[in-house]
Amino acid sequence: MNYYDEILEKIQSLLEEKDYSLAEKIIDDELNVPYVPREIEQKLYELKSRVVHDSVTYKLTDDQIEEYLYHGDPVHQLKAVEELDDKNLREYKMICSRYLMGNGFLNAKLLLIDSMIRQEINEEFICVKDGKEYSFNPSELPVIENSASYLKATTLLDEVYLKEPSKLYLAKQLLYKEFMMSLPVIYTEQEAEKLVEKITAYIGEAFGSAN
Repeated sequence: MNYYDEILEKIQSLLEEKDYSLAEKIIDDELNVPYVPREIEQKLYELKSRVVHDSVTYKLTDDQIEEYLYHGDPVHQLKAVEELDDKNLREYKMICSRYLMGNGFLNAKLLLIDSMIRQEINEEFICVKDGKEYSFNPSELPVIENSASYLKATTLLDEVYLKEPSKLYLAKQLLYKEFMMSLPVIYTEQEAEKLVEKITAYIGEAFGSAN
C-alpha cells in the first residue's frame, strides 16, 4: 500500500466514524501540497464533497462534545464549540465551566465565551487565558458588535477610510479579531481608540502609505 492509498483509507475510516472535521483537515492538507496526482486529486475532491454533504446533518452527541473538548485537538475543540453554539448553554454550564478552566485551545474558548454572552448566561465563570484567571459573568458583558467601545472604534474607522472601502473592510476585520481575542474583557472606549491607531498604522505600513 502506497502513501496515497493509506491517506484515502484513513479518510474513509474517519468518514465511517463520522469524524468529519479531521477528515476535512487531512483532505485540505493533501490538496494544498505542490503536486497531487490527477486521479488522487479527483478522489480527494469527491471525498471533500461527501464530507460537506454528510457533516451538514450530523450532530455530535453530548459524550462526543465532551470528548472533543477535553481530549481533542484544536480542530475537534472548535467543532465541539460549534455544536454547543446551537444548544441551550444553560444546560451545559458545567461542561463550559470545566472547559474554560482547562488548557484548551484559546480560540475555541473565546468563541464559547462569545456564545455564552449572546445567550446571556447569568452565572460566574473563570477562564484561564495566557496563564491568568479571568472571572466573568456572560450576562453582564455586551455582545462585541453592540458594545459602546466597538461602535466608537468602527465610527473612527469609517472616518479614516471614508473613500477606501477595501481598507475599511480589512480594518474592521482586524478590529473584530482584536475584540474577540480580548474576551472575556471588553475594551474601554479609550482603549478602543488606541486600538484604532494601531490598526490604521499597521494598514498604512502594509499598503506602503500613511493614513
